[in-house]
Amino acid sequence: MNKHLVAAALICVPVAALSWQGGMAAIDVTESALRSQIERATRQKGDGLMLSMLGPKQLAAAKALSESMQVALMKELGAAAKAIVMAPAFLAAHEAYIAKEYKAVNHGLKVKNPEDVARQAGSGSEAAVADMQLALQRQMAEVYVKMAMETKIADLKTMFDMTLADWVKDANRPTRSAKDKAKYAKLVAGGEAIKDLSVTEPDKFRRGYAVLLSTAADGPDTEAKLFGAQESGQKDDEQVAWDTHNLRGAIKRLLTQAVAEAPTVDFAAKTELKGGVLVFVNPAYEKKSLTWKAMYRAGKAPAAAGLEVARAWLKEL
Repeated sequence: MNKHLVAAALICVPVAALSWQGGMAAIDVTESALRSQIERATRQKGDGLMLSMLGPKQLAAAKALSESMQVALMKELGAAAKAIVMAPAFLAAHEAYIAKEYKAVNHGLKVKNPEDVARQAGSGSEAAVADMQLALQRQMAEVYVKMAMETKIADLKTMFDMTLADWVKDANRPTRSAKDKAKYAKLVAGGEAIKDLSVTEPDKFRRGYAVLLSTAADGPDTEAKLFGAQESGQKDDEQVAWDTHNLRGAIKRLLTQAVAEAPTVDFAAKTELKGGVLVFVNPAYEKKSLTWKAMYRAGKAPAAAGLEVARAWLKEL
């Protein structure tokens, strides 16, 4: 889910509609149309995009409203958006969407983001390093299992034959230590045991080859350990994806962002045309977020009304 889209469409919707303003009935905005637009907004990808909630005629009508009516519209749109987004059916539909689009599933796990794990491991903490090693082990388990289970069997057998030949060479290499020779001898024995199964028992061959590849890399060396690590890694990935894309979490993050940025909005900021584009005279403002700019376009009173709804919504999330 694009954070700017959500910010524009869901910060009480008003934040996206700040520059439109007006009463829903007065400018002919229906809840069904609003629901459709919000659904589109929450399911688009890309960064820095904004989906308008109003058509050209509605926008023109909104701009003609008085400030008091704009404030009323802000609250009305906010209430309508909240009711739409927080409805069980809407949330369930979004859960199904992110499960399909991002493989996002809520397993109820507390999983650290991979970037956080890597950063903490860099601190030298033993616990953090252990977390990193576990994460890497699970990632590699996913790689070996995925390759072994999804590669065409003929191609996999070709890869296996080449790998087994290399293991035979390593097992007989004079310069190898006794420990390494024993390791490769074990791999060769395991390979010999499954080499003829690619035709008679392809699934057993796939799983056996995955285990051997993992063993060669000093990873899990039994089917139970390898596929257990792969399943755990997959669940971790699905949980991280869910933590990132679930609607409640996204709304909470973005409403929090809006509330935090609101005091910094300069509603008196000057703009000018430059190259046919309206830009801020102060170049620093051009670097502000879309949420900040949306509140600016709304104006002080309408923005305050939207933030009032945002703060109330945050208390419920």
